[in-house]
Formats: sequence, structure tokens, C-alpha cells
Amino acid sequence: MKDLKVLILEDSPDEATFLESLLRKLGCTDLRITNTLEHAVAAYTEDIPDICIIDIYLGDKPEGILFAEEINTQQQKRPFVFLTSATDTTTFRLAKLTTPYSYLLKPYNPLELQYAIELALTRFRQETAPPEAPAATAPADDTLFIKKGNLLQRIRIDDIIYIEVDGKYSKVVCHSEKFVIQQSLKDLQGQLPSAQFSRVHRNYIVNLKEVTRINTFNNEIFLKDGSSLFFSRRYIDVFLQAFKIFR
Repeated sequence: MKDLKVLILEDSPDEATFLESLLRKLGCTDLRITNTLEHAVAAYTEDIPDICIIDIYLGDKPEGILFAEEINTQQQKRPFVFLTSATDTTTFRLAKLTTPYSYLLKPYNPLELQYAIELALTRFRQETAPPEAPAATAPADDTLFIKKGNLLQRIRIDDIIYIEVDGKYSKVVCHSEKFVIQQSLKDLQGQLPSAQFSRVHRNYIVNLKEVTRINTFNNEIFLKDGSSLFFSRRYIDVFLQAFKIFR
């Protein structure tokens, strides 16, 4: 609290001295004490504090509440903490309408005051923090990028016919061209929509939309472009579950 700028509204000299002593023990050195509503408003507008500590009653008038209402109208609003010896519900309800950041009953101890100030400042920072920048818009779900040389080329997922193992690489076969990439079939399968792409062999992933016929005797899959792939029995059950089959 060393660099904290605190404005105090307290009309009792003894209470003001006690409060000042506590704040200085907490490390506050920039303190300004006022004892009237007019002086408090003038001090606030002259040098905007970091936090205000406000006694609700000045004499028998709840002018601390009027000061809080004035703070709420300021363009540079700051958090405030109420202090009071009044325990009636009417005072509390009036104070609550100004949305204080804390409310302490006298007598209070140094730890209560410290915690009230720290919580008020934390809440105020959260309320006034600038909104986070919106996340970058993700590309449409029906497209992806494939690295080709030094370029990232965008392709439609529907354009992929199948993917096969090519040595240490994977070959993505599309309607217009082919791409060789460094990812395994297992990794690729995890990045593709499972409702559309199925592993049919240790060497193949197929786009289910491209399948036109399935020969379950010869384990052969025929595709729209006239090509065919072979599936293994290990994957046949999951593969066939993707289709409605009438027998």
C-alpha cells in the first residue's frame, strides 16, 4: 500500500487520528483527511484518489452516503469503503444502494481495514479492466490448411478423397492434387471430422462421402473417381457402422 493515494472523510478528530495511524502502519503515506462533505468533494475532484474511506455519519447526518453518491457520478470513479458505528438496518440499506466496495463497523481492527481495502481495490481493478481482445475467428469447419513448400494452402475437407501412408509421410489425395505431409495417419485422423473420415486399413483413411460401393468378399472399397482401396477386417465393423445398410 506504499503508493496508495487515500482520501478520508471523517469528522471525529480521534477517529481520524486512529485511522491515519492504522493506514501509515500499513504503509500508506499519501493520505488526505477531510471532515465535511464539501471538502471531501473538492479534494476528490482536485486530486483523484485511489480509494476513499468514508464515515457514513458526519454529526447526525448521513453525508458520507451523499459523498458516495457524488463519487458514483464522477467520470473518474474510484472505490470507496464505508465506516460506521451505526448498526441499524436502515443505515445499511441506504449505504448498500450506493454499491460500496466494503462496509466496516466501528470499532474495527487493522487487519479488517487492510483486507477491506485490498478486496475493494481488487474488485475495482476487475471491474475496470479493459475487455480481452476477441479470439481470432477460426476458419470455417469445412476447410483446412496444408503446408506446401513455403505456403499454406487452403482446401475444402470435402475435396479430400482419401489419405494413405507414403513411407514416413502421409499422402493426402484430393480431387485436384495430392499433398505429402509429415503427419502420421493416427494424428490426421484425430484432426478430421470422425463422422466423415474413417480408418479402413493401417495404410488408409477414406472420405465416407466418396464411397460408392463396398465389396465385403474381396475387402475392396470403390470411390467416385474410379479408384479403389482395400480395407482390413480390423476396421470393417466401425467402417460399416457409418452407413445405412439395407439387406
